Amino acid sequence: MTRRRHLYDKETGRPEEIGASYIPMDLAAGTYLEEPTVVPQALFLCIEDLSGKRYARARDRLIARLATADESMILELAPGSPVVHVIHCAMAEDETVLEVAESIWPAERTVIVNEYPITTES
Repeated sequence: MTRRRHLYDKETGRPEEIGASYIPMDLAAGTYLEEPTVVPQALFLCIEDLSGKRYARARDRLIARLATADESMILELAPGSPVVHVIHCAMAEDETVLEVAESIWPAERTVIVNEYPITTES
């Protein structure tokens, strides 16, 4: 099942994200997740409640590329503008895929921060 969204800056109304979440049908079928309405809490919490499983790990893949014509129109970008395309895959402890999500952000308005410990242990 797919849940699509466009997110906007609350102050300016400017479009900031094109997104979609893909949820296995065995988790979403026959639930409120199939409705095109806002879910009652963060999507990952909804999926945890419905599946009885907890998010344990995720992998994010970030791709810098040029926007498609549709993406440029939706995000109000000049043709040929760069975007950051994020593909997020979240899994439970038993490696069950709970959600795959993708987001497309205007590169000119995106900051990516990676913070992690650096150890000297061998």
